Amino acid sequence: GAAAYAAEGLIPPGVPGSGEQDFRTDGGALLDNDPAHRDELAEEARSLLAEAGYAEARDLGELEYLYVDEGSNAAVAQALVDAWQSALGLQVTARGVSREELDTALREGTFTLAGTEIRAVGNDAECFLMQWGSAKPENLGRYANSAYDTLLSVIAGAEEGEARMGCLHDAEALLLEEGAAAPLYTTVTGWTLRDGLSGVLRDARGWFSFAAAGRTA
Repeated sequence: GAAAYAAEGLIPPGVPGSGEQDFRTDGGALLDNDPAHRDELAEEARSLLAEAGYAEARDLGELEYLYVDEGSNAAVAQALVDAWQSALGLQVTARGVSREELDTALREGTFTLAGTEIRAVGNDAECFLMQWGSAKPENLGRYANSAYDTLLSVIAGAEEGEARMGCLHDAEALLLEEGAAAPLYTTVTGWTLRDGLSGVLRDARGWFSFAAAGRTA
C-alpha cells in the first residue's frame, strides 16, 4: 500500500472481515477534514500557534513545502498552500523537486514542510506505524515519544485480537494528535466480485479468503 502525508495517507483502508469495524473509524474520524468544521479548526490552529509563541502567523516567516514534481503532486501542493494562506494567513511557498532532492532533504533534515509517499512491507497498520518509532531510520521527522514507543512494543508482541487493534488505534491517534504526520490521501486497489457469487472475505491485512465462496441462490 502507499500513502501521502505532509507529510502523504498513513494507513491503507483494510476491508473488515466477519463484521469487524475498521480500527481507525470505530471511534470516529481521527483527522477531521469536514468543510463544515473549517472555521472551528482554523481557530484551534491559531490558538496552538499562539501557545507556541506565534501571536501572528506572519511571525513564522515564509515557509517552504517540498514535493516531488510528478503526477498530481503540484495540484495537491497548491491546494495546501492556498488553504494555509486563507485559513491561517501562513505564507508557504510550494517547490517541486526531484525525488533524489527530496530524499536528501528528508534524510538530512533540511526541510520545514514536505509531502512524501509512505510505503510498508505488509498491508497491516503496524507496518506503517512502526516507521515513527524513535529509533527507526525511517523516522525522517525525528518524532520521539516514549508512550508511542511503548505502544509499538506492546503491538509487536501482541496476538491478533481486540487488544492489539486497540493499541493500533491509540498509536495512530497519538501520532496524529501530536502533528508528526498529516495524512492527505491514500491509494487503493478496488476489487469486484462477479455477480452471482458471494462469501469472499478480506481481512484487515488484505488477504482474501475463498473458503466460504460460492454461487448465490
